Amino acid sequence: MYKYNFNSMSTMVQLSINQELFANDLMPVYKLFASVEDTCSRFKEDSELSKLNQQLGKEVEVSDSLFSILKEALKFYEETNGVFNPGILSAIENSGYTKSIEYIKGRELGVPSPTAPVFTKLKPYQLDEEKQTVLLNTGIDLGGIAKGWVVDRAADILSETGYGFVNVGGDIRIFGSLPRSLNIGIEDPINPSKMLSSIQVSDGAVATSTSMKRRWTMNGSSKHHLIDAATGEPSASTIISSTVTSPTAVEADVLAKVVLLLGEERGKALLSVKRYPAVIINEAKEIWRGGE
Repeated sequence: MYKYNFNSMSTMVQLSINQELFANDLMPVYKLFASVEDTCSRFKEDSELSKLNQQLGKEVEVSDSLFSILKEALKFYEETNGVFNPGILSAIENSGYTKSIEYIKGRELGVPSPTAPVFTKLKPYQLDEEKQTVLLNTGIDLGGIAKGWVVDRAADILSETGYGFVNVGGDIRIFGSLPRSLNIGIEDPINPSKMLSSIQVSDGAVATSTSMKRRWTMNGSSKHHLIDAATGEPSASTIISSTVTSPTAVEADVLAKVVLLLGEERGKALLSVKRYPAVIINEAKEIWRGGE
């Protein structure tokens, strides 16, 4: 397999494919990642999402890619009864996550000026498909779902050339027919140099959500990026790592997060319904496997 790496979305993008690719072959993938980052990054003041977040309560026409991501996010918001909720921007900023993770990870932060509302139970936004417009009821963050969305589209582009997989910070999407399954190691969330388990994937996607990697402290209290939509605070779930397979990277990314947020009992119940192979690790480092 030929491997090609580059940085995007605050992480490493790894492309593995059975054919040798040249700059011209890779250019559509590079451009795709750059475009989605320019569209969806809440850390870029001039991104389309940042500009949209400045226009609460106004109907705004948006680009094809942003509309597509917003449509996916709203679908999962409705399917999960709001457990997956992009409308947590003010809550996540109040928890201190105001800069890209490399600037705050492991650091002690000052308390930011609170932005109101901390959390709203309103539907985060309305879409008008005919006009391709969105009306925000609250500020939104699309980080995780935008990553899954771009991984799926990169895989579609590369599938025209051969078979392999795209790996973006642990969101993996297979394209084409692999000669053998991938055996994907699952890190110890507390000590990433160790592997605690693994999962086999021959097609589709796999994603891991963990509350242990993106951490910082504020007022001496440990914080992380996974917001419980019921409280507007970082989740207190006893699950610290959730790895889920799915036909698409966007669904795997969302489900991994939702399972963690739901906690052990409800998270396992959801996976039993979905029947997707999955691995959950809790605070005691007990490992639960489902769907196999």
